[in-house]
Amino acid sequence: MRNFSLIISILFLSTSLWSQKLVEYQTLYAQEKFAQVAKDVDSLLKCCPTQMGGQMDDWNFLLANAQMKVGKFTDAKSHYESISYHTETYPLHYGICLLKNQLFELAFAQLNDYYLNHSEEYKAIYWLGECYYYMQRPKEALRVLQKAVDSFPDDPDAFYLMGIIHTERGDYEKAFIYFQAAYDTRNTLLDAKFNMGLTKFYAQQLESAEEILSELALEKTPLLPEVLALLGEIRYRLHDEEGACEYWKEAFYYRDWE
Repeated sequence: MRNFSLIISILFLSTSLWSQKLVEYQTLYAQEKFAQVAKDVDSLLKCCPTQMGGQMDDWNFLLANAQMKVGKFTDAKSHYESISYHTETYPLHYGICLLKNQLFELAFAQLNDYYLNHSEEYKAIYWLGECYYYMQRPKEALRVLQKAVDSFPDDPDAFYLMGIIHTERGDYEKAFIYFQAAYDTRNTLLDAKFNMGLTKFYAQQLESAEEILSELALEKTPLLPEVLALLGEIRYRLHDEEGACEYWKEAFYYRDWE
């Protein structure tokens, strides 16, 4: 009902008022009201495309960006591809969209092109590194991501992905270091702390893994069932079957509760 009222209220807007409306939605996007922007602008584009005049590309770009934020990657791809005039940042946004749609080779072409002209920008470095990772080119991914952590040590994402890559390569000592760096950079990134415990578990350092995961079990995290299940496995491997069963019961309880 809200969207119907919205459409009726703007059907007869002049070109200048359409421009004003675009700025309003761009402001809402900057305020991180992504769901509202995605819903409203999608409705406007469906009902009134001919009235947007020369700003159609701007509306499509805004909608595609908002849809990316709410996880509608297929819809976003369609809107990016309807844009006729490509801004300087278009290859970055479109490349990330292609990456999320698992079109890795196409994503690489866009992200590498953007990186060549913005090689000192964090997003350019990080997303190229992530693209290399999904293309199963870990050596190149680590090389690019190392540049990200060297130049931007306050951002945890590159640290975290490097931890994932080293885990997959079986280098648990290095993986732990990078997960710890990610967690130290942003202590709300509980996935990083979970992976710190997981790498200690994989390395058969069970006491260290238990210490980390026991701390994490006290946090309010969606990972709690996995944490408890892993603590149960550690207790079992330490020949404490009773303690293992208690953890596993808790893990099943929280899974059922969720």
